[in-house]
Amino acid sequence: MNPPSRSADRPLSAALPFRAHDATTDRPPSPSQGSVTDSFEHPRNYSSTALVHDSYLEGEMPHANGVQYGEKELPRLQANGQDNGDNLEPIFEDDPASFNLISPPPAESESFSLESQTQALFSKAHLQVIFANPDYLFKFTSFLGAHRPQSVPILVHYLDSLKSLRAINYANAICDGLDPVEGYEFTQRPVKPTINTALEQRAKAAFDILATEELSAFITHQYIQIVSNTITARITGSLAPGLREASDGLAEVFCLTDPSRKDNPIVFASEEFNRTTQYGMSYVLGRNCRFLQGPQTDPNSIRRIRQALKDGKQHQEVFLNYRRDGSPFVNLLMMAPLSDSRGVTRYHIGAQVDVSGLVKDGAEMESLHKLLEMRARGEDPPLPEKPNPDKNDELRELSEMLNQGELSTIKRHGGKMHRDVVEEDLESVSSHQPRLLLKDPDLLTPPIGGTTNGRLGGIYQNYLLVRPYPSLRILFASPSQRLPGILQSPFLNKIGGSHRVREELTTAFAEGRGVTAKVRWVSKGDEQGKNKWIHCTPLVGQAGQIGVWMVVIVDDEKSNGAWAGGGRPPPQIATPERNWTPAPMNGHRHAGSSQHGSVDMNGTHSERNGGGSFGSASGSVTSLRII
Repeated sequence: MNPPSRSADRPLSAALPFRAHDATTDRPPSPSQGSVTDSFEHPRNYSSTALVHDSYLEGEMPHANGVQYGEKELPRLQANGQDNGDNLEPIFEDDPASFNLISPPPAESESFSLESQTQALFSKAHLQVIFANPDYLFKFTSFLGAHRPQSVPILVHYLDSLKSLRAINYANAICDGLDPVEGYEFTQRPVKPTINTALEQRAKAAFDILATEELSAFITHQYIQIVSNTITARITGSLAPGLREASDGLAEVFCLTDPSRKDNPIVFASEEFNRTTQYGMSYVLGRNCRFLQGPQTDPNSIRRIRQALKDGKQHQEVFLNYRRDGSPFVNLLMMAPLSDSRGVTRYHIGAQVDVSGLVKDGAEMESLHKLLEMRARGEDPPLPEKPNPDKNDELRELSEMLNQGELSTIKRHGGKMHRDVVEEDLESVSSHQPRLLLKDPDLLTPPIGGTTNGRLGGIYQNYLLVRPYPSLRILFASPSQRLPGILQSPFLNKIGGSHRVREELTTAFAEGRGVTAKVRWVSKGDEQGKNKWIHCTPLVGQAGQIGVWMVVIVDDEKSNGAWAGGGRPPPQIATPERNWTPAPMNGHRHAGSSQHGSVDMNGTHSERNGGGSFGSASGSVTSLRII
């Protein structure tokens, strides 16, 4: 440890792990603002509450992923097939001494493990890396302040405990630098370092809670933002060509469970749910979703999901699941209760997205890359409660945690005992009165994990569940769509514009084909309607019958509400062929042949990947786009 003489000559660090409002301390005072002697003095509050409050109220909330996408290509969500780093390409080199047909398998240390990567993502070590970097920590604390205010008290408690421990470390550094004085025996006796075991245990317990509960919520929030951007681009037809095939079925993985039945079993699921999990419909129906759990599924994730189901609240979680063949995948689950007109929970809807690619690539997660680099070098991240050997300065570590009130006190009174030796320039340490930032709490983003029933995350915040053809009545709606009178109303009454669009939608619903359409969405008081995209996915039950339709509603960002029938349509998305025969008008699904096509505003069918006309006996369109 350093004696104080080494650090006392250094300027007090103001590199706070949180960004405070008062950004004017580096500028000279204006005539209207006095020096430190008559400026505003912060109250004597040594808590970190103000820092946390400032970190998420200052300016705009930082983008959850650290980037604004715009022209930047979206990251891939899924990992490729057997994406474990093994190279199975054949060897064509004619080597008489070799009997290898393919490259030798990689060493065990070189093989990628999705399970190990996921464990690192949600580990305490990852949170330690976040706390060691002011930029990472600012994003983390900003997220908690804006989306999980109920967790701010435990964060503040940990930060104040950590500040206390760093104050003790600084005191120990001072004691370690005490030199014995000749002729005074008591100065010869060593001073034992101060250790506060109870405080260390308290800080450790608070950190464990942050790592177990809040880190998971933070990562889930980040992934929801990425997934929402990708699915929006997928639905609206603006996804980059390189990601189109990989995103096929991305917005169509749903299951619906019935909590009134024993063990809350799945009663309806989409085709993509079966394809993602590899479990057939006959196995899925009537079972609880726990069959997707495996050896490395985090029990804390299961606990949170069960508690949300019990409390009837929406929830989102990122955790490891396993397919039927035993291969792991990282599942982003967004679930919400479905309530009837009396507010009684009737079902639960779950939307799943395979985000294994995000975890494998460490997409928009610089802190994870930092952790993996440290582990590759055989290093461990620094413990926040212990002196950081890289900084090697206990005073600096303590000063980094001081709030504006404490810094103001230091600027006003620091060094007064030595003023006869060092003349202080009060003007050079003057601080201005901090700016106040007022925000309407009603305009803040709704907290994650709140009490809003039926609210899914990200792209799925606007959805309807519609009875199958011929009823097509709206049975359930997300809170954003649940306006008076919408439940049990005809879905097609929401579709304005051309009658041909409604006819094509009706045909798709009757034949049980998933459909994506650009429509004029009509609401009360707006008979003209606004341009929207609707993404409709059938959820199938026993005997292959469609039990309900999941309709996701996406704003058309390219228009301002006025319908424009002309102009160039958005690009079509070619999807891999799937084998289906024409579904009869009662909504059954059967195996057979397939074709893909699109329908423009005039109802003209454009053939692709197969012959036949729209709705002909030669095939049916599994996924139809109406634009």
